[in-house]
Amino acid sequence: MSTQKKKILILTGSFGNGHIQVTHSIVSRLHAMNLDDLTVIEHDLFLEAHPILTTICKQWYINSFKYFRRMYKAFYYSRPDELDKCFYKYYGLNKLLNLLLKEKPDLILLTFPTPVMSVLTQQFKMNIPIATVLTDYRMHKNWITPNSSRYYVATEDLKTELVNIGIPSQDMKVTGIPVSADFEMPIDTTQWMQQHNLNPAAPTILMSAGAFGVSKGFEEMIQQIIDQTPSAQVVMVCGRNKQLKHQLTQAFDTTPNVRILGYTKHMNEWMAASQLMITKPGGITISEGITRQIPMIFLNPAPGQELENAYYFEDKGFGKIAHTPSEAIEIVTHLLQHADIRQQMVQRMTDARIADATQRICDDLLELLHDATAYQNVYGKVPLYAKLLVK
Repeated sequence: MSTQKKKILILTGSFGNGHIQVTHSIVSRLHAMNLDDLTVIEHDLFLEAHPILTTICKQWYINSFKYFRRMYKAFYYSRPDELDKCFYKYYGLNKLLNLLLKEKPDLILLTFPTPVMSVLTQQFKMNIPIATVLTDYRMHKNWITPNSSRYYVATEDLKTELVNIGIPSQDMKVTGIPVSADFEMPIDTTQWMQQHNLNPAAPTILMSAGAFGVSKGFEEMIQQIIDQTPSAQVVMVCGRNKQLKHQLTQAFDTTPNVRILGYTKHMNEWMAASQLMITKPGGITISEGITRQIPMIFLNPAPGQELENAYYFEDKGFGKIAHTPSEAIEIVTHLLQHADIRQQMVQRMTDARIADATQRICDDLLELLHDATAYQNVYGKVPLYAKLLVK
């Protein structure tokens, strides 16, 4: 489909890796489609607008998973019925106006909750198509931009939630959440496990410390798993937590059925080769889990979007919540001893999985671009006082 020299501006956020990963998946797919008349640009709006303050906020966000849970819970669940109320509604407005009047995109795609967009659609009456990829499985008001053209959502249940707050059904597409194309490809799991000196026939538990979360209790969890289920194998991914990796490597260096990894680019292969995963319920991680049909145990999920994701996955039978390490071990042991229950979870994920969300979204974006208004008719409506903010 010809896009007639049109431009997409993607606004994302680096609070966690998920929003960036979704953005990269979409950008990569659009580039792979070889659309010569389409330009795609991406910006981390808040970081570019207020680099120092945003960096401080990001650090608070990371620490909130360990130290400020009550504070983040109060922030996340504040005034849920007042959709137009957000204390950072105008955050990044000046930068956003500069971007729009400089780049003149034909469509804006949001992969991060960006309440400032509502200022454009409600106060400035800017008539530009806005599409949003919701990267979680439950609705939160900060995702909502009045007068948007499209919302791409993970499930029919989430679509129903949005309909219930007044979003027109025709403005939504149930696409699933985009993940890397690698997760759609077949993996020779036998070869992968043999390559890492692990038994392809043994049940394997994949554990991830995640980008945030706790760094205590993993040594005891791993030890209990191999003590209670000697036939099992454990693969522990420590991410960028070098201290945790050093600690666990020392503890299990001579244990043949335990592998301790640092940061890895091969979560796809490890998910495909494992039978259970202990992780945090970030939207992208659990979407990758659905794609690879691996039952998940969510260890002490943080209040907010991750807890809501965990509730949804437990309700649907895709995973289970463990509030303590001991409870996580009990769940793992039970599922390893009852393959039929584990298989039911796998089947539920297989039935719910939506294939190739990225392509579905890209195809629809091109449809929206085809019908987009010429930018002269859009940006000419920006009020004078908005233009005065432009540097």
